[in-house]
Order: sequence, then C-alpha cells, then structure tokens
Amino acid sequence: MKPADYELICDKSRPLSNSTTLTVAEVPDRLEDLLHLLGEAMIEGRGNHVRLTEIHLPMSRFPQMDSKFWHIPVEDCGEHPVLRLFFETQGDFTH
Repeated sequence: MKPADYELICDKSRPLSNSTTLTVAEVPDRLEDLLHLLGEAMIEGRGNHVRLTEIHLPMSRFPQMDSKFWHIPVEDCGEHPVLRLFFETQGDFTH
C-alpha cells in the first residue's frame, strides 16, 4: 500500500468511534517499506489525535521485527497474511 492510499483510507475511517482498526490486505514485501508505512501511520495518527496502539502483522514474513515498534506492541496476525493497525482516540492527547 502506498502512503497516499493509506492516507485516503485512514481519513475515511475517522471518526467512526473511539477505536478504529485498519486492515491492510497488501502487506509490503520489504521490511523497509513496512517500517515506512508504520511510521506514517503513527505520525498520521498523532496529527489526527488518534494513537496507534497495536500492530498485527505476519511475523513469518518479517522475522526481524521486534515485539514493539517504538512503544507500540507488535503481534503476529497468525494465519491471515494481513497488516492490522489499531487506533484509539485520545481526548487529552498531547504532541
């Protein structure tokens, strides 16, 4: 998924509720692209007063990933080869 595509989808998903899950069906092939996408999601979320709180991804494709991306927990998505980003609205969110 290209960053521009991510921004379009992310914009349309807000404000649905206090928590939003964004599922990316086309997981990047390269770790560098995945890290870029996760960084964009974190920055975009902060700019829109939602916090990226959890990441699920196919760990078998990215064995070099740690259990955290910055402070955000990273979990294996299991048999579903998708990327899931979990966001929560923060009323008292500070930059």
